[in-house]
Amino acid sequence: MSKVAFIVDSSSGIKNGEIENVFVIPLIITKNENGKTISLKDQVDIDDKTLCELVNSGADIGTSQPSPGEMMQLVNSIYDKYDQIFVLPIHPKLSGAINSWRMVKEDYDKLHVITSYSLSTLTKYYVEYFLNLAKKEELTEQKVTDYIESTKNKWTGFLIVPNITQLVKGGRVSSFKSVLIKMLNLKLIISYDHNGLIFMDKSPKYEGCVEKIKEAFEKRIQLSKHKIVHSVLLENSMNEKYHIDEILKLLRKEFKLENVKAGKFPSVITAHTGVDYAAIILLVD
Repeated sequence: MSKVAFIVDSSSGIKNGEIENVFVIPLIITKNENGKTISLKDQVDIDDKTLCELVNSGADIGTSQPSPGEMMQLVNSIYDKYDQIFVLPIHPKLSGAINSWRMVKEDYDKLHVITSYSLSTLTKYYVEYFLNLAKKEELTEQKVTDYIESTKNKWTGFLIVPNITQLVKGGRVSSFKSVLIKMLNLKLIISYDHNGLIFMDKSPKYEGCVEKIKEAFEKRIQLSKHKIVHSVLLENSMNEKYHIDEILKLLRKEFKLENVKAGKFPSVITAHTGVDYAAIILLVD
């Protein structure tokens, strides 16, 4: 059986050394200080806690992809040890990293760059699935691609964001709209699927957000007719006034996820959505 490896980036939430034969390349967190841009490797030069503190303090934070040189350096360090290497970059709607990987691929016959549409623990789910499959049969680029394509319409996710400060700062919510949102105390709902992160709806109450999410799950993946095979809860809370724990309780109760532990969105997402949110991702059979 061929020996296979996977390369993911830090948007996966996977740490280097956490999963055998999985290698993590850090995305870049940028910090603007007095007109000078400082580049920090995610999970190497800066951790989640520090990133959240910077965002919460109003620091000018952005993100970027690793350079092709860094990609090639990682590939070269493992290339002779494996028969096949599969790369699952961050969602192409969130970063252009996949295009850089495709250029790098031209110099490596054993390297396969796959559009996975995923991030966070969904990427981890895919990686673990394929590593287990590789123990039973030969893993090919076509098999990996076919499985991801066959499941992309079977999962979807939603974020509830009550603190829009970072969304306004990044230009994702206009200053005019932000005044109305804050005046009416609205919570934003952002959908996440193979189309990327898209503003979906809003509600003044968390109960209303969960109800809208329930309706959207039914419309997108027909949740009532299928079994949940993978579920993810994600949260971050830097300001108690937003009561993020209340959102998690509502999500757990509505979707029967009482035993699902909440994780964190990767820093590269928090850098754009802000530091107060809760999210749910469901994959069905």
